[in-house]
Amino acid sequence: DRTHFINVIWNLLDNAVKYSKDQVDICVRTSDDDKLLQLSIQDTGIGMAPDQLGKIFHKFYRIPTGNVHNVKGFGLGLHYVKNIASAHKWKLHCDSKEGQGSIFTLSIPHAKTNL
Repeated sequence: DRTHFINVIWNLLDNAVKYSKDQVDICVRTSDDDKLLQLSIQDTGIGMAPDQLGKIFHKFYRIPTGNVHNVKGFGLGLHYVKNIASAHKWKLHCDSKEGQGSIFTLSIPHAKTNL
């Protein structure tokens, strides 16, 4: 679904910008083989602690920052991304280190064709 695919990519890029430090540095990578298309979005932003990684795809979850949320949002974006990935049988994975940034990788299997 083109619309949802664009929204997924937009959300991941938007988060990479919103959670970056003063200098925004984002790397988008793709790879493709006979079975899988992979898209990775890597940032050098604030990153996440290991205990937060298991929660980031939950509806309304936001990384706790005390009483101040200098990043606008409702905690719905990554939940949406995860649901779209699951509905299309894509895999979504996040690697992150607090203070060093995050990498979100979307793995999309090629459609089977009978030529």
